Formats: sequence, structure tokens, C-alpha cells
Amino acid sequence: MFARYLLQPEIAAVLVSVIVSYVATWFVRAAMWRLGVLDMPTSERKRHRSPVPYEGGVAIYFGFVAGLMTYVFLDSSSLFWLDVAKSLIIGATASTALGVIDDVMDLRPWVKLVGQLLIGVMMYEFGFRIERISNPFGAELSVMGVISLVGTVLWFALLMNGINMIDGVDGLAAGIVAISGATLGVIALDLQQPAAAMIAFVVSAACVGFLPHNFFPARIFMGDAGSLLLGFLLAALTLMSSSKTPAVLTLAVPIVAVFLPLFETIFAFSRRLAKGQHPFKADRSHLHHRFLDLGFTERRTVLILYYLTAYVGVIAYVLQKLESRLTLLMAFFLGLGLLLLAESMAYLHERR
Repeated sequence: MFARYLLQPEIAAVLVSVIVSYVATWFVRAAMWRLGVLDMPTSERKRHRSPVPYEGGVAIYFGFVAGLMTYVFLDSSSLFWLDVAKSLIIGATASTALGVIDDVMDLRPWVKLVGQLLIGVMMYEFGFRIERISNPFGAELSVMGVISLVGTVLWFALLMNGINMIDGVDGLAAGIVAISGATLGVIALDLQQPAAAMIAFVVSAACVGFLPHNFFPARIFMGDAGSLLLGFLLAALTLMSSSKTPAVLTLAVPIVAVFLPLFETIFAFSRRLAKGQHPFKADRSHLHHRFLDLGFTERRTVLILYYLTAYVGVIAYVLQKLESRLTLLMAFFLGLGLLLLAESMAYLHERR
């Protein structure tokens, strides 16, 4: 009876994803130590005091692919969306490869951005695209042609950079993506989208398998291989959830579900441009840095941001049941609230 339960395609896929991600992280960590691929504590932005191997994102990639392929193998109905699974694996492979190259060769920001944009173009051709946008004053607005292409490409680049920016504290990025993925999965189930839900839960499971190795104090970092991969997967999931659903969900609710990394990206770029800095120049003004500067421990900072992500996830679930104008209004107030929180923390740090 128990074995039959475990062989249910959904359960098996999630378990395989967790186990493969967890076990693969051990092997990746050992390989990185042997190869000398280590993150050295060479700047004030880095809080670890001894070398830590990275490329943990490769293990997350293996966990995601293994979980997805398990579901395809066990569930005959998954053949109807086999092309979607193939597209996601190709895109995930490209994103992970771009991250590995950046980790090893330290690519210039514009080169990495071009790579992200090309991945966005590829996924657009695979059918992952922004097709409709919620209209608070009526039916949804159709987005066609060049506008759809540009919007889709920028959406992938935005979330890939967003996860990269929040990956500054042990366990933060993987935990936030796990929570956001679970949120998108529950929303997809509620909207009767089993394919999107299954993929979302597999993404969350791969992150959960990696977290024991990455939570403070981290024994391995995900690197850009992980942050670009997870940003790519979140972008793809939000487009899967928004392309064939009622107007109230067309991108507005998925935006709320991934609000924290999205906010970090937009806020960081705006802040740097306002100061006359390069938008890709790293700094210590992210939300997690402001918590740390106020004296919070790394563990407490991560838990607070987990709570915030889960809270926003609950709001996203509730918003899908409301009319469009209320959804956009709540998204606006969420952004305003996070902005006030970030500025208040900066003020408190200066006073301190």
C-alpha cells in the first residue's frame, strides 16, 4: 500500500527531485574542492571566513531534471505536454551553463545579460511568452508581435537577475524560490493547470534538497549556475500560469508570487542609476544586507525573508479570486510597503 502510494507520479517526482538534489550536492561539493572551484572571502561583501565551494546550482539542475523526467516516465498523461518538458530542460541547461561559465570565467555584466536575453528569445520561440496583461478597467489586453517578444525576453532577464541579487545570504535564494514555487503550484492547482503545478512543485523540491547543504553555515554555494537557473525556472513558471488563464491572473498574480526578487532587481537598478553608478555594480544595499547591518544574524535575516515571501504568497493566492483592479492595487501597495521597509532600514542603520 505504502509503496503504491510512493509510485504515484506526483509523489515520486517530488521525492526523486529532493533526493537527487540532496545527493548530487555531496558529489558536486567534493568535485569543486578537488578542482579548486572555491569562493574566497576576499571582499567586505562576503561574510564567510574560509573558502566555500560553489556550483551547487548544478545539483539543483540534476534534481529538477530527474524529477521532471520521473513524472514524464510514470504518467502517461504527461505525454500531452512533453514538448513543454523538453523546452524547460533545454532552457534550464542553457541557464545553468551560462551560470557555470560566469562563475569560472567571471563574465562581464553585459555579456551575461546578452546570454540571458538570448535564453529569453529561445523560450519565446518555444511558446513561453507574455500574451495578455490584466486590464483593471475591462477585459485583458492582448500583447502581440515585437511587444510580446521584448516583454518576454526582459521578463526572463529580470527574474534571472533578481534571484542572482538575493543570493547574498546562506540559504536565502533557494528558500525563497522553494516558497515561491510552492505558491505558484498551489495557484496552478486551483486553476486546474496540473502541468504547471507539477513543474512548480518539482522546482520547489529541488531547492529543498539543496537547502540542508546551503543553510547557514553554508557548506556549498549555488553560484550563478544556481541563481540563473532558479530565476529562469520562476520566469517560465509565471508565464505558464498566466498564458491560458482568466484576466485576473494574467501576469498580475504571478508578479505578486515572486514579488521579493522582482522588487530587489527593480529597486537595486533604480538606486544605482540614481547614484550615477553602473546598474550591475554590486553593493551592500539589498534588503538582506540592511537586516544584517541592523544587527540581525544571518539565520534570523533569512527566516524573516522566508516569512515575508510566504506572506506575499498567501496574498497572491487570495488575489487570484479577486477582480483585476483589486489585484493590481494590492500589488502596488505591496511594492510601496517593501520600498518603505527598505528605506526605513537604511535610515535606522544611519542613526545607529
